Amino acid sequence: MAHLPEAVHRLFAQQHGMAATTQLRSFMSNDQIHRAGEGGSIVGFLRGVYRSPSWPIDELSRCAAVCVGRPYAAIAGPTAGRIYGFRRLPPDWRVHVVTPPARKPVDAAWVAAYRTAAIRDQDIAQRPDGLRITSRARTALDLARFVRPDDLLSIIEQAMHDGHLTVEEMMAVAVDFISPQRPWLTTYLDQLVRRAGGAPAESDPEVRIGAALLAAGISGLERQYPIDLPGYGRARFDLAVPSLRWAIEVDVHPAHRETAGIVSDRRRDRASQAVGWWTSRVSADDYEEGFEATIADLLRVHARLLSGPQPRSAEAM
Repeated sequence: MAHLPEAVHRLFAQQHGMAATTQLRSFMSNDQIHRAGEGGSIVGFLRGVYRSPSWPIDELSRCAAVCVGRPYAAIAGPTAGRIYGFRRLPPDWRVHVVTPPARKPVDAAWVAAYRTAAIRDQDIAQRPDGLRITSRARTALDLARFVRPDDLLSIIEQAMHDGHLTVEEMMAVAVDFISPQRPWLTTYLDQLVRRAGGAPAESDPEVRIGAALLAAGISGLERQYPIDLPGYGRARFDLAVPSLRWAIEVDVHPAHRETAGIVSDRRRDRASQAVGWWTSRVSADDYEEGFEATIADLLRVHARLLSGPQPRSAEAM
């Protein structure tokens, strides 16, 4: 087995076990590369791309192979969504890439290529591990072609939350490219307009509950509403209608079932009550086993608050 320079080992380690022939030539001659291939020190993976047999073949290594061998391609769609850890993704485990028109990155069943000129240079990032990947905002936009509108809204909220992105930044990836040939761009913008005001939601249940309340006609709904509570400090309500001083807490995280979480929630509810806020809490059981009934209960609370003085108790619905 041919000896590989230390720099080549580092290159493979940095790029998930993959390296382009053009990269190897920085450290090895063509004859050395050929002998390393014959001896099994490196193995051909794609045209112009070798892999190290010491590294496993997984999704990231396949992504790296495409990117280092085809520098015009970028990981996109569901694959980029998985790398970012997005929720609500379709069960499609191909490597999705976006390329300029008339480019075909690789002829393999595990690659799904989408060719378009409708993408900005700033919406593609080059990572140190060799991957070129669409930005969070652009990835959310591309996912409009793959997921239902409700799931897309949840993905948009997560992209904004994780990437600290504004609505304007999320819109910027789409507005320059709207056309009848790209209906998913309109779907994406519709979901941006549909979302409740305020900071991005921190969980999918918050998105789903907020969307259901908006669809039922509740106005003035805001996400992650900040408030200073005397005796408690700075807090954020998952959902709130400030004009009614009504807060909705979505308590699906296991911490809310623990003693410390229960004590903290009750302390915050008392502090909220002291300044005239009514708090409705949605438990994991409410959400998972009785969603429609829970939304109906919230709507009844909303109707009571609209029609008269707010209740004095800070207990849940």
